[in-house]
Amino acid sequence: MYAARQRACHAARQLPRTARTYASEAHHTPAAPANESFGKGSIAAVGGFFAAVAVFSLKPAEGEESFVSGIINKYRSRAEDWAEISALHTKAAEQAGYDRNLFENASNKHRYVNVSYPEAFQSHAPRNIQAGQLVNLDHVVEHYKKEHLKDEERKAKNLAQQN
Repeated sequence: MYAARQRACHAARQLPRTARTYASEAHHTPAAPANESFGKGSIAAVGGFFAAVAVFSLKPAEGEESFVSGIINKYRSRAEDWAEISALHTKAAEQAGYDRNLFENASNKHRYVNVSYPEAFQSHAPRNIQAGQLVNLDHVVEHYKKEHLKDEERKAKNLAQQN
């Protein structure tokens, strides 16, 4: 029985098959011809060709600098530029030091150690202070002014003896 079934299947496979038709296809009109373009690849190839022609036509002549190189060189840091900037900074710092020395040491007679807070000589908390408890320290401030002037005169004499 098994062999007969195999032969029947084999014979069925050998028979020609007919195409099925449907009633809905009988009155179907064929599609209009499609308007096909060249495609993305061909458009990209043609665009690449024209871009290459444009780039090589804008190439600067020999010995000239290109526009892109000019922009890059404009913002590039060079050693000569840094040396010039450093020299200007050094000159400005030396001038500022000279000016400060000139103004600081112009006249030592009127300079004194500024004791803007004479109460600092009395080391205690500034709370719960009774009236009359703080001592007048003007004589202490005058003493330090005189000490400062004597010290400045001594320094001036030493400088005069060295020169």
